[in-house]
Amino acid sequence: MFQDAGARAWLWSAAGAAAVIVLHIPSFAHRLMDGDEAVYGTIAALMNQGGRLYADGGVDNKPPGIYWTYAATFDLFGRYQMTAIHAVELAVIAGTCAVLVAIGWTISRRRAGIVAAILYGVLSAAGNPNLLAANAEVFMALPLTAAFLMLLRRQWLWAAALMVAGGAFKQVAGVEVLLLPAGLLLLEPRAAWLRATVMFAGGIVLGLLVGAVALALTGSIPGFWRWAIQTLVGYASQNWTPDNIWSRAQGSLVPFVLYGFVPWLAAIAFITRWRALTPAEKLAVAWFGVSLLGSLAGGHWAWHYFIQVMPSLGLLAGLGIERALEWQQARRWVAAAALLGVVIPALYWFDYDMGADPLTFNWSPPIAQHQLVADYISAHSQPGDRIFVWGVWPALYVESDRVMATRFPGFLRGFPRTSGLPPNNWDTAPDVWPALLTDLERNPPALIVDTAAAGWSDFSRYPMSDYPVLAQYVAAHYRQVATVDGVVIYARIS
Repeated sequence: MFQDAGARAWLWSAAGAAAVIVLHIPSFAHRLMDGDEAVYGTIAALMNQGGRLYADGGVDNKPPGIYWTYAATFDLFGRYQMTAIHAVELAVIAGTCAVLVAIGWTISRRRAGIVAAILYGVLSAAGNPNLLAANAEVFMALPLTAAFLMLLRRQWLWAAALMVAGGAFKQVAGVEVLLLPAGLLLLEPRAAWLRATVMFAGGIVLGLLVGAVALALTGSIPGFWRWAIQTLVGYASQNWTPDNIWSRAQGSLVPFVLYGFVPWLAAIAFITRWRALTPAEKLAVAWFGVSLLGSLAGGHWAWHYFIQVMPSLGLLAGLGIERALEWQQARRWVAAAALLGVVIPALYWFDYDMGADPLTFNWSPPIAQHQLVADYISAHSQPGDRIFVWGVWPALYVESDRVMATRFPGFLRGFPRTSGLPPNNWDTAPDVWPALLTDLERNPPALIVDTAAAGWSDFSRYPMSDYPVLAQYVAAHYRQVATVDGVVIYARIS
């Protein structure tokens, strides 16, 4: 009997793994799944040419982990090798699934872990193309899930160190430290609280020291503080407006809940049994609450932001479905309903994501013909040339296989460009323009590409003429040579 149960578990594991892999195939059918991938890729290309992160090697408001990952992958497989990036992403998702199996087995039984892993794999694929991108959230989820496993095992030092590792990919991972008091209360006797707290604090210090050394070797620590820490308050505050919240809730939060209604229903049903839950199960509920807080904290609410909550959601749903499968009379109905409720949305999104252009899937006509512009750049520049793109289209660097002439992969990123607000964004701050001019003079671009002229990504309100440093530089050194799909292209005057 035990051999049969083991064989069934392996069979379900293999079937689940195959399903997760298949659902992530769309990420291999497109070179780029969203603009964030292009940001990470263009900065990684500069880093691999010797630039310092958060300085001449590229500026963004994310922690360094995602750039280290892209740079290492490009160093091994070639510049802008996005297929390799997507393979690394899939391996990280598989690792997260494996940890979820271990967590489910620790709390309940192996089947609960297998269901949790499958649900996470499906949730991380069943959405618009941006969800499938190799974004910071995917890489953050693995160490945070492993940190929860360490909490269950009361390995406090390693739990904290892994939380810091998660924070190396995105700042909101820091919210996971709120699990410490819940873990102490639920898992440790009062006499062990001090030792556990000291070990936890030691893990945080250890993780921060390792990160600081790595950052000092590859980038600029003052630049990190300027661009990845100081910008957070302003960036988040402009997202917390009623119009933005409602718009983003409609486009991401509501669909995430609707298309994932089976995991949400199973998780909520499990939470309602709070009084009957074991301490480990209650800690899982706390993990869900903390992760959901992290997903919502920034107010941006893109679909991939909810990857942070998907492992804990999948775990609670797996535990809830495991409990439901114990009802002998309704077992088959529960299994069939859960299977259909997960498979149907997943198949819909698989079909959609295979055919949609990830960079323009949500555009109203006219659709940007970005590949035509990239082809022009490739045909009218040399592989070693650098170019400059005005707007928020770093994908053109990747698609044309050209390196940025400046440290800025785009402008007004994350800014509500249709709001009519003054363009006072973190990447248009006063100290941006002297740095931009320094870069342009040090690495004169062979071509300057103006996407504002075509209105791509709602950028028509921000012409180069409104930015004197850039406008004067272009007027003095460049002449217009082409217009492709409304995008104006300038070449350097010989």
